[in-house]
Amino acid sequence: MTRSDTLSERQAYLEGGLTEVCCEHCGARVRARKASPQQTSVQWTAPAARTCARLAAAAGARPTALVPTCPDLRDSIDGAVREGRLEVN
Repeated sequence: MTRSDTLSERQAYLEGGLTEVCCEHCGARVRARKASPQQTSVQWTAPAARTCARLAAAAGARPTALVPTCPDLRDSIDGAVREGRLEVN
């Protein structure tokens, strides 16, 4: 196995199945994956975290990574699943 194989496997593991979802409330763009109806993975970018006022308010002085998620974004992800823009795998 080469270093490039290892890097490509790591990238596939971290990014595989992620789909861009835009929050219908604030416009923050995140990457999300639904592994089951109960499990959702969200990758926030720094610009998305700055865009979402609810995420920032919930975080307070803590890092936004410690906040479960924004309820508005959760609604947008659920809508993307209902509309077929995000698959449950």
